[in-house]
Amino acid sequence: MMRRFFNRAFLACLLAALLAVPGWVALRSHRETSAYYENRTLAELPALTWESLWDGSFGTKLESWYSDHFPGRTTLLKADTKVQMDILKRPVVNEIVAAEDVLLPFAEYGEQAPEDYARQAADIGADLQKLDAHIRANGGSFYYVGFPEQRVYFGDQYPGYLNSHAAEFETADGAFAAALAERGVRFLDMGAVYDGLDHPAAYYSTVDHHYNYYGAYAAYRAILNTLAADGWDLPVLAEDDIDFVELPNPYIGSRSRKLYNLWPNDEKAVIGVQRDPVAFTRWDNGELSERPLFVTPAADYLPTTYNLYMGGDFGETVLETDRPDLPDVLIFGDSFTNALETLLYASFDETHILDLRHYTEKSLKDYITAYQPDLVLCIQNDTFYYTTTGNGAVWED
Repeated sequence: MMRRFFNRAFLACLLAALLAVPGWVALRSHRETSAYYENRTLAELPALTWESLWDGSFGTKLESWYSDHFPGRTTLLKADTKVQMDILKRPVVNEIVAAEDVLLPFAEYGEQAPEDYARQAADIGADLQKLDAHIRANGGSFYYVGFPEQRVYFGDQYPGYLNSHAAEFETADGAFAAALAERGVRFLDMGAVYDGLDHPAAYYSTVDHHYNYYGAYAAYRAILNTLAADGWDLPVLAEDDIDFVELPNPYIGSRSRKLYNLWPNDEKAVIGVQRDPVAFTRWDNGELSERPLFVTPAADYLPTTYNLYMGGDFGETVLETDRPDLPDVLIFGDSFTNALETLLYASFDETHILDLRHYTEKSLKDYITAYQPDLVLCIQNDTFYYTTTGNGAVWED
């Protein structure tokens, strides 16, 4: 009898603790739902049910939630990062390599075999060939515009004791370009374009995985020059048409964010202000939007990120300029499209932009059938060339 009493008392105390600890932590954590520096959503407080308690899922989820919401968590992680960087002098901290002039991601030592890239490139090239044929059947033209990602662009800055994967990226990029060429898919290699301009370091961010606005503008001109050579007669934003403005705000890139912005960084974001702006009506995810081309912070001391361009990623954005004499364009790709969108729209009547990681209303093929754009541009960085999901899911039979 006494043993049963103690068992029930223990169970009651255990349940009280399970309910009390989350409540205490919730009060101390101010109900935060996201980790800014980690750029992710925090775990939600799990619901306590007899089933979740019995199968153990409640304890597992509660542990994740408690780990995410422990009071002072960000302060402790930031302190740990500073110790690793400044005192222990670790070469890799939070999976980031602090090279001499830039922040780069740590890359594992294993590499994929060249023949694997050739095989995958052939499969992806076949899908892009089908997409190209579908676009042509709907009266349009297709161009794939490929960019080196920041880790590739600054690959020579990796310390010698780490693997930059330079040879692997060269193999992968070469196999991809060859696969498209063999199938007649137009491919604009921005890596080669930048190399032809002497590979300016000023075109890419030192603390983020994207190019900066100077790199985006050089890409815009390369795209328009390619189209002009193919007979397209489009208005072009020349350098004299734009004021390149450096924002006063601190700039936090995707690389420096992982180091809690502790790496010395004086980089500033740049925007392009048109002297004679091309007016537009904007729609985001089917809703009329008042967002400008550049979404900047309310005060100079507030930080900004690459998301300032177009306000970040949306499943679908449409910019209408009410110039029916100009062709329409469809752009699809990941966040490398964002900075380019602020320039490309000025050369077309309607600009439709899709991020297939988020847009699910129609397949890309059906979207093209529905809108029949005159031009389709795929904007992709080379670390995603071999991805077959999201913006790599270009064809569905």
